Amino acid sequence: MDNPLRRPVYSVLQACSELDESIHEFVVGLAEQVDLLQDDEQNADFEGLEERAAILSGQAERMGYPELARLTQKISAFCAGQMKDAVQKGLMEITEMARRIRLGHRGSA
Repeated sequence: MDNPLRRPVYSVLQACSELDESIHEFVVGLAEQVDLLQDDEQNADFEGLEERAAILSGQAERMGYPELARLTQKISAFCAGQMKDAVQKGLMEITEMARRIRLGHRGSA
C-alpha cells in the first residue's frame, strides 16, 4: 500500500522556469540546513534553532514548499517555548520532509 507520507514532494513553483536554478540550489543545500538545525538542537541552542528555523521557513515558502515552511514555523514556535520533546519530534518530521523533497527534485530533473 502506498503511504502518502513517503511520497516525493515537489515544489508548487516547479512550473516557474525562472526559479529552476534557485529551487535547485535550495534543494541541494537542504541536507546541510537540516544538519545545522539538528546541531542546534543537540547543543540545546533553542535561540539559534528558532532563528535558523524561521529563516528556513521563509526560504521554503519562497521556493514553493509550503509544507516544509509550516513544519519549520512549528519548530520555531516550539523553540520559543523551549519545548524540547516537541522540537525533537518536529526535527524528525523536517528530516523526513527534506528527504521527500530531495527525492521529488531528483525525480523532476
